[in-house]
Amino acid sequence: MLLLDSEAISAVAHGPVARRDRVRALVAQMRTRELPVGTVAAVLAEVVRGRPRDAGVFAGLRRERVEVYPVDARAGVRAGQLLGRVAAGSELSIDAFIVAVADLAGGAVVATVDVADLRRLASHATNVAIADLDG
Repeated sequence: MLLLDSEAISAVAHGPVARRDRVRALVAQMRTRELPVGTVAAVLAEVVRGRPRDAGVFAGLRRERVEVYPVDARAGVRAGQLLGRVAAGSELSIDAFIVAVADLAGGAVVATVDVADLRRLASHATNVAIADLDG
């Protein structure tokens, strides 16, 4: 599974070109392997603002066939546990939701530019790898 964070979704919607191409390459790899591509519903709070620019976000999600996974009680509890393990506050909540969904799914690759925070959280999860969109 590939999970896209807010920067990955923004890249698909609005560029920059190098980052957008990296996300599309990761999506293509997952499609070739018949693995799902998704994001977490909480991530939408970081990229949707109720403005015309949101159309690019929704078009990118449709074009790349990104499934939006819900933040349910299980994911919320796991995210809280991850935050506790790294002694972080709510400023990392969205990142924790992404890692929690990945962990509960048995593992995933998370596409991001926020490598340090996500690796920190993923170090307490199983089979969660971080793909640096700028690296």
